[in-house]
Amino acid sequence: MIVVNKDNVISGNTVLQPEYVPYVEEEQEKLRRRAKEKRLRQKRLKGKIKIIRNITLAFTVGVILVGRYCVIYNMQQQLNSISNNINEVNRDNENLKVELVKYNNIQYIEDAAVSKLHMILPDKGTAAQADLGKEVIKASDKKSDTQAYKSIWSKLSKMLF
Repeated sequence: MIVVNKDNVISGNTVLQPEYVPYVEEEQEKLRRRAKEKRLRQKRLKGKIKIIRNITLAFTVGVILVGRYCVIYNMQQQLNSISNNINEVNRDNENLKVELVKYNNIQYIEDAAVSKLHMILPDKGTAAQADLGKEVIKASDKKSDTQAYKSIWSKLSKMLF
């Protein structure tokens, strides 16, 4: 008999079921290879998980930083806008002060009265002067109607209660 395939060696009668002799060393080698491959797969999986975690962490930190810079930028824009408004209001106040000084001049007031309101300048002989220090209207001694009603009401309430 010529043996072509050493893995399939049959010894004994072909009528009987041949006995299979397992190669223990090959089985153990296969188990070792499988265990090694399993460890390599687990390492690769752990490495991928670490990479995904780091990418997620970097993305989260980036989003937080960009969001914070957006808030700072918006606050800076509001500050600039408010500063511009304050400067504009200060300019308006300065303009109003200048106009107030202009209107505070007695010569300007006289010119406006003569030209716009058609008033005439008084002569010294026809001018009438009034003493504003004295009381012109004297206080009357009569009680007003409301005081009379109040006094009547108070008398009635005293009598009843």
